[in-house]
Amino acid sequence: MTDQTADDQRRQLRASFETMLQEQSQLNGEDRRLLMQHFEEALAQQDLSAPAELDPDAMRRDWAAAVEAMLPDADASERESQMRNFDETLEPLRRESVKDAYEYARLRREQGEEAAAQWLNERNAARKSAQAATAVANSPAQPASRKPAPRNPWGNAG
Repeated sequence: MTDQTADDQRRQLRASFETMLQEQSQLNGEDRRLLMQHFEEALAQQDLSAPAELDPDAMRRDWAAAVEAMLPDADASERESQMRNFDETLEPLRRESVKDAYEYARLRREQGEEAAAQWLNERNAARKSAQAATAVANSPAQPASRKPAPRNPWGNAG
């Protein structure tokens, strides 16, 4: 990653965090300044060229800690509301297709295109087999002794 790309990413992260802080009406200017200062320090230490870890559960724990820090006087319903909103945001990261895409990217970076493509083909084949097995298991079974009623060639019910 070039220095310019890393700087652009830092600017975008900084702007997103600042916007999120502005939306928190219960924070005063000093609270926002302190949180922004901590964010800046953490951002300066972050290696943006390193692969990101995709761990929705860890993200949720971090957000819960942030909610506690930003809303120390909030009641349980406000905290639950914040966590529900965050869970809705994280929901796409819990989808199998997103997990597969992330794993594919990791394998491609670490083991190369061929290994990643092989893993993806195996994963897709396993998923198809599982879907076919589920479809068979969920299909209505007809008893073998029951034959379909003969068709009336004249088209009337008689």
